[in-house]
Amino acid sequence: MARNKAAAAAHNQLLLFLLAIVSSCVISSSSAASEAETLITFKNSLSDTSALDNWNASTKPCTGSQSHWTGVQCNNGSVSGLQLEKMSLTGLIDIDTLTQLPALKAISFMNNGFGGPLPDVKRLSLQGLYLSQNQVSGDIPDDAFSGMGDTLKKLYLAKNGFTGEIPSSLVDLPKLIELDLGDNQFTGEIPYFHPGDWTVMNLANNRLEGQIPASLSNLDAAELEGRHLLQDMSLTVSRKISLYDQEIVDRPSNSNFRSSQA
Repeated sequence: MARNKAAAAAHNQLLLFLLAIVSSCVISSSSAASEAETLITFKNSLSDTSALDNWNASTKPCTGSQSHWTGVQCNNGSVSGLQLEKMSLTGLIDIDTLTQLPALKAISFMNNGFGGPLPDVKRLSLQGLYLSQNQVSGDIPDDAFSGMGDTLKKLYLAKNGFTGEIPSSLVDLPKLIELDLGDNQFTGEIPYFHPGDWTVMNLANNRLEGQIPASLSNLDAAELEGRHLLQDMSLTVSRKISLYDQEIVDRPSNSNFRSSQA
């Protein structure tokens, strides 16, 4: 009798083990299918998507860290980044759809034709956001980056049509080390950025006025060698100075893009 009970218990444990494996496989497969469906929905919201022809349901986007779809970055079988640059993509950036990619850490849509206002990016847990050289325009809400202080490290919005004041929520991003707002139509004064380990800071070719905040002007040339920052920090922004004096590379390298996901 005791032997039968032991056998039954072992049998039940084996069934539970097999059930757990099957459930895990089903969940993994469902997740992959869900991400594929999400990306296809995002693609369908855009125009001129010929560069994304291999985004289709016949293959899944990720296997481990290997991507099977153009411009998709993968980590542990999930979509961790989208690097869709110079693809002639147009339309609005569908944030509602992108929120369904829980592992998404960085997006780069540089050098396309995206328009409209800045999407509600604070709904994403991004470490890197690259939107330079598009047609995104208008005032940026003051709270546009609220709640991103624990994640956002790199922000590139250069060469668009942004107007109004630089949003104050940018100063509450302690991890931010790269900021490019150059070649827009921002007005007003530079907000008080906390001193930080800046590697890129570009505010050139806007309509800013007033003095550079002391929190930035106390960074001297010796400290900033190789970081492309202007040596004479006493000049005023009204003279259209840049906070670095070399041309910004508008397209992040693959390594730079991936490092923002680390």
